[in-house]
Parts: sequence; C-alpha cells; structure tokens
Amino acid sequence: MNQYKNLKLQNDKEILAVSLNRPQTLNAFSPELFDDLAALCDELAETTEMRVVIFTGVGKGFSSGLDLKVFQQNAAQWTQDDLRVLIRHWQETFNKVEALPQITIAAINGVCLGAGLEMILACDFRVCSSRATLALPEAKLGIIPDLGGITRLTRMVGPAWAKEVILRGRNVSAMEALRIGMVNRVADPGDMPGIARNWAQQFCKLPFKALSHSKKLINAAYDTQLPQALKAAEYAQLQLLASEEFRNAVAAMQKPSNESEESQEMMEPIETSQV
Repeated sequence: MNQYKNLKLQNDKEILAVSLNRPQTLNAFSPELFDDLAALCDELAETTEMRVVIFTGVGKGFSSGLDLKVFQQNAAQWTQDDLRVLIRHWQETFNKVEALPQITIAAINGVCLGAGLEMILACDFRVCSSRATLALPEAKLGIIPDLGGITRLTRMVGPAWAKEVILRGRNVSAMEALRIGMVNRVADPGDMPGIARNWAQQFCKLPFKALSHSKKLINAAYDTQLPQALKAAEYAQLQLLASEEFRNAVAAMQKPSNESEESQEMMEPIETSQV
C-alpha cells in the first residue's frame, strides 16, 4: 500500500484499517483528502491481499464534513465548471468506496457530519460509538447532501426518515441511528473498535469471492429489474461453483465432525449480542 498524507493506514494481514487523518479539522474533507481516498480505493480494487477495510477517524471523531474554510479561500476563483468537476470527482470517490470488492466497515468513533455521513453510507456496515452524533446539516447552510447521501440514506431508512434527517438537518444520536436502521451496531466507546475488528476477523474466515459477488448484487438491487438480477446471479454462481474456495468448503464439510471445526465456524452468524 502506498502512503497518503491525509490517511493513516494500518495493515494487519487481510484487514486494512484506514483512518481519516486531518485531526486539526476533526477530519474535515478537503480536496486532497478526497484525492487520497480515491487513489487508495483504486489500489484496493486491484489487490487480492485485503479482505476487509475498516474506516475510522483519527482523534475524537469520524469527520466534521466538508472543510468549509477551503470553500471560503477558493470561492473567488472557483468557477461553476470548477465546482462541477469537483462535485463529480467527490461523488465518484464515494462510489469507489461502495464498489470496493472488500467488505467495508465504518467504525464511527465520534461526530460524523455531512460528507462524513455520506461516506459511511457507502460502506457495507456501520459500527457506532454510543457517544457519536450523526447529521446531514446541509439544509441549514442552504445546500444539499450531493455526494450520494440523499439516495443512499433513502434506500437505507426509507423516505420518511430520510426527510426527517435531511430536511430538518438535525443531529441524530447513535441509539436513534440504530433504531431507524442508519447504523448496524452501537457500543460503548471503548468497545466499539474491538467489535469492528471482531467483525472484520469473522469476515476473513468466509470465502472472499462469494462475499464480493453477493455485495455487488446487493448494491445493484435497487437499479436492476428481477430478470436482469437473476441473470447476474446466475453468472456469478457459475463462477463460484467452479472456484477452489467452493470445492474446499464442500470438502471440509464432508470431514468427520471432530475435524471440521473451522467449517462449522464459517456457518455461524456474526456475533450480534453487543449493542
């Protein structure tokens, strides 16, 4: 993995921990942070070494959103065309996060606003500190969440709650986010990183290709009619049935019970008792 100024990377075998690294701004998104994140996603899309990526923030929070000081400093020189290019690049960056073949887990360690929330909505799972605050406050500034947040949040929680969060622009507590389906788990601040890591380790035990194909089909479900979805599932399944991972998993299940503990672990659900 390359090194990035605005990202802190910690590689642990098949798990990559990625921390947004602008603590002086509570990890606000600058153009350079978007560039680093896009470049990292391009790297990850080409690697077979990493199975899970955990995204979090350095310091006391995940992200405070877009760095508004950057806009103030460049407002006089940025044209409409400049802004259009930037917005499309930033949208594509979060699209790349969503499209990663790896399982992605957002470990939300504190405040998560604006672009930060739009980013975690592009992740597969969201494990949240009980002290975290989440919000899309753009309406209060006279703008909208334009990086995919409107669509992803509406698909995730439904239009009624999406309007509650977006149109009112109010803060949402961790427990309310859990109740409406915005996050998957809430844990005490000291326990949250360990739970995210435990989930990552359990995903590493499962066949990577099957997870990657399933993730891709789920992400496309809202935009695909059933006949096309079934055809895509058929294509993926034919590849998986011919894979070494499938043959090894079937062979492991045929072993005597005292020799197949690992295959039994693969059949067990991810621990959900800690909320």
